[in-house]
Amino acid sequence: MRPISDDMRTSMRGAAAVFAERGFDGTTMEALREVTGVPTSTLYYYFEGKEQVLTFLLEDWLDRTAAAAAEAIATERTAKERLGDLVAAQLTAMANDPATCQVLLAELGRIDRLPHIAEAVQSAFHRPVAKLLADGAADRHLRSVDVDVATSVLYGAVIISGLHHIIDARDEVPAFDATEVAASVMDLVLHGLESEE
Repeated sequence: MRPISDDMRTSMRGAAAVFAERGFDGTTMEALREVTGVPTSTLYYYFEGKEQVLTFLLEDWLDRTAAAAAEAIATERTAKERLGDLVAAQLTAMANDPATCQVLLAELGRIDRLPHIAEAVQSAFHRPVAKLLADGAADRHLRSVDVDVATSVLYGAVIISGLHHIIDARDEVPAFDATEVAASVMDLVLHGLESEE
C-alpha cells in the first residue's frame, strides 16, 4: 500500500461500514468507491484490492486505539486507576468507530493470517493491560495475578461488552456511553461475582 494523505485516510474510514454490512466476500471495490467518494482508479492506485483496504482500516483503527491507550496509562495515577482509564479509552475507541469493530470481529479468521494486525492488537489491548497489572502488583493497588490470563479476560470483557452495545446501538455514533460501560466492566473485574454479604 502506498502512503496516503490525511484527507484520504479520513475518507477511507467510511469503507468500514461496507465491510460491516456486506462482509468481506460481499464487498466490492465499486461499493467502496460509492461510500468513500474515492474514484475506483485512485483506490487501485493506493490499494491492491479489498483485502488491502480491510488491512488499512484495521491498522488505522488499532493505531488510533493504541495511541489512546498509551495516553491513558501515561499518567501519575495508581495502576488501578490507570487500568480503569485504559478500559475507558479502549471502549471509547470502539464506541466512536462501531463499524470497524464489527469488521474486526467478523474477520478474525482472516486477521490470523495478517501478523501485523495481530501485533497491532497486542499494542492496543494486551501490552498496556499487562504493564498495568505488573505496575499494580508492584504498587500493591492490584494483587499479583497470572498476567496472560488476566490480560485475556480483560480483552474479552472489553471487546465483547463493546460489541454487545454496538449491536444494540443500530448505527448510532457514539454507539454507547463508554464511561458507563467501562465502570461496569471494571466493577466486575475488580470485585468479581461474589456476594457482598
